[in-house]
Amino acid sequence: MSLESCPICKINSNIRISADLYKCSLCNLIFNINFKSLSYNRDYFITEYESQYGKTYIDDFENIYGSSKVRLKKILKLIENKNDLSILDIGSAAGFFLKAAKDYGIKKLKGIEISHFASEYCKTNFFIDIIVSSFEDIETDEKFDIITSWFFIEHLPEPLDGLKKIYNMLNKGGVFAMSVPSFFGPMFCFSKNQWIASHPKDHTIDLSPCSAKKILKTIGFKKIKIKICGYHPERVVRRDSIFFRPFEALYRLFSYITKFSDTIEIYAVK
Repeated sequence: MSLESCPICKINSNIRISADLYKCSLCNLIFNINFKSLSYNRDYFITEYESQYGKTYIDDFENIYGSSKVRLKKILKLIENKNDLSILDIGSAAGFFLKAAKDYGIKKLKGIEISHFASEYCKTNFFIDIIVSSFEDIETDEKFDIITSWFFIEHLPEPLDGLKKIYNMLNKGGVFAMSVPSFFGPMFCFSKNQWIASHPKDHTIDLSPCSAKKILKTIGFKKIKIKICGYHPERVVRRDSIFFRPFEALYRLFSYITKFSDTIEIYAVK
């Protein structure tokens, strides 16, 4: 046990997983006590992204844009009044999600992005309003029908404060959508040492479906839906195994029911 405090509930009796990582048994999340912010400059979107995914962020437009359209459809299913919608995308990067929303016909679009390179790319290529700033430094009374943050919340030094701020910026009946890493998935459960070794230094927290729902309900969200956005049975049983095919069918059902995935999407209605 340790006296390191959870960034959400502030309780300071948690299970140590590694030198940097602890698990809060009350919140059911993992937090990083040696969180370090990175510089999200041009290299982050070009060189670093390419080293991880085999192509630059800009070159990955079609894949990200396609995922954005799918996510947008999920959001709009939860919106009752679809007239004159407004969207804020936090950590908007090069603006590919906002571009998808613009192509759908949504006119009130705004992004918040700390990277000058990414924000300029969006402004120049898609003509969308981007505030170049960290989310923590933004002060506004403006409210939105939809707020999104794709793999962003885990980068905040104070994620609970960020989520509360997002809730206050939403109109009643509005939707908050986000994607986050989840430790309730095959990587953590079956390759924990690898998961720990590869854990990003700039991630404050890793959620689970259970912890995400609990935190968002505590803040005030009424309806919360969890979707898996990673499907990797081969991380449990190798594809060339004779057991893979029967296992895959069971794994698919288990993942769908329990939201067992290394990454998840969360859709919450205020």
